[in-house]
Amino acid sequence: MKEKLMNVCGKLLFAAFVVFFFWGAVEMFRQGAWISCTICVMGVLLFGGPLVVSRISSPAVSESVPLVSQIDLPTDKDSLRELAKLVAGEEADVMQTVEQLLESPEAFYSAQTMRDGEYKGEYCEIWEFYHDKPDLLYSEGLRFVLEEAKVIAMFDWKEGLEEFVWQMTDLRRVQAHNLPVPQEHFDELADIPHWCNALNELWQPLGYNVMFIDTKGDEYLVAVVQYTPSPPIDDISCTTQS
Repeated sequence: MKEKLMNVCGKLLFAAFVVFFFWGAVEMFRQGAWISCTICVMGVLLFGGPLVVSRISSPAVSESVPLVSQIDLPTDKDSLRELAKLVAGEEADVMQTVEQLLESPEAFYSAQTMRDGEYKGEYCEIWEFYHDKPDLLYSEGLRFVLEEAKVIAMFDWKEGLEEFVWQMTDLRRVQAHNLPVPQEHFDELADIPHWCNALNELWQPLGYNVMFIDTKGDEYLVAVVQYTPSPPIDDISCTTQS
């Protein structure tokens, strides 16, 4: 979360410099101050270039999730509870933590920020930024509850194969049901969606499937769900992109 905020702030700062230098270039041109105008144009190129490059290098949405079922991350309590049941219904400890989050978010975050642990910082940031936005307190909190419990895996869009295999192998349902994650089965030059599709080919005969939880960001949240011929739908809408 901190990296995302820093990335957004950096882009806004660069955009501000682009506007400033562009305005300066126009004014200097009107005044006939050619050297100052040239300096301002160079400023536009200097600060505008990284914005253009980052835009070009961002993952294409149309290519991001081929053949893998996807579900939007809900924000209301009932749908979040159903999502938790879908990905971790058999895990009593996880469901208990989910209920604590949904029923008393203030007490939940207070407890999380007082304890030691890898995710303490994330819970502190969520409370700091969203304490007056209950829906985001619930949804963002659930993400980290499920990730910390190794129910879901979270990957950067350009994550490498070795990290993908390591995290997927460590998930609870993968461990509990001995689901194979053989590194040699994957094309190292491919990406997260293609690797997840390759896992589906291995796991569907065993009764399990990979599913994305869409946060509208550039990361992938990957869950393991029971396989059915069509995506499971209760109160949560699932879609398949290709």
